[in-house]
Amino acid sequence: MRDFNFLSDDGLVDALLIEITGLLEILIIGSINGSIDLLGLPLSASCLASLEQRLGKGEVVAVLTAAGKSEFRETNFPGVWWSSHADETGRIVAMLIDVALIPQILLADMEDVRAGHQRLIKATNFSLRRKSA
Repeated sequence: MRDFNFLSDDGLVDALLIEITGLLEILIIGSINGSIDLLGLPLSASCLASLEQRLGKGEVVAVLTAAGKSEFRETNFPGVWWSSHADETGRIVAMLIDVALIPQILLADMEDVRAGHQRLIKATNFSLRRKSA
């Protein structure tokens, strides 16, 4: 018989932790990101606080400011991120648990990288490519 002594009094938080564990296994085995929409679930403020407390805090925090503020906090479990997105007024419009090496939205788009590279060349008048004679 399986031992369920690790479970708390809050079954919703326990169910989320089990789901997060499964998503983390999928990330490890198949490099596939996962996400849980916390605002789409019937979670009370105390459930959210309990989940946040049980996941703990990690070492990385990233803030993105584009059409509102988004914050990405690594939890105590690498690969598990607490992500929140606010609109221009500061109202939280999305709250997620992202299971990924890094939240996808933080990755630079290759077209943006190319454009930045071109702007840097123009700004510095320098290129690493050899000019043909």
